[in-house]
Amino acid sequence: MHLPTSLRLPALAALLLTLSACAGTGKVPLDTAPAMPAEKKADPSALTGTPLIVGPDFSTQTVRFRCTGGTELDVVYLNLPENLALAALHHNGRTALLQNRPTASGARYVALDEQHSLRWHTKGSEGFLAFMAADHTAKEQVLLSDCRALPTP
Repeated sequence: MHLPTSLRLPALAALLLTLSACAGTGKVPLDTAPAMPAEKKADPSALTGTPLIVGPDFSTQTVRFRCTGGTELDVVYLNLPENLALAALHHNGRTALLQNRPTASGARYVALDEQHSLRWHTKGSEGFLAFMAADHTAKEQVLLSDCRALPTP
């Protein structure tokens, strides 16, 4: 089934949130298909967090990070075909859906909502959360720094 372009990202967001809700329950059927290539995506299997869930053409994982000041941030990663990767996170009372963007090193996710334009940067098991206003003269402002993936309990 192919969705119209205008419905693809909302449908992916719904899938991402559903998978994140089910990730710890064991209610998502697992498939033995290998994980998709992680070129320019965060490699969730290298992070600690919920077990990697792999389907016929996706993989997903939730990772909890602890940042400077003790703030904890849960990030749900969804890797899809054609090198598409999404991340969802909740910060300051808002849930943001972010899409992977090219970067020289590590992984960079940019919010789909330009008015609430969060950026999540990771390299290995470390990351930082930043904000960049939808203004061509704006500079990125770091909101959470020195975030480190926590081991799964």
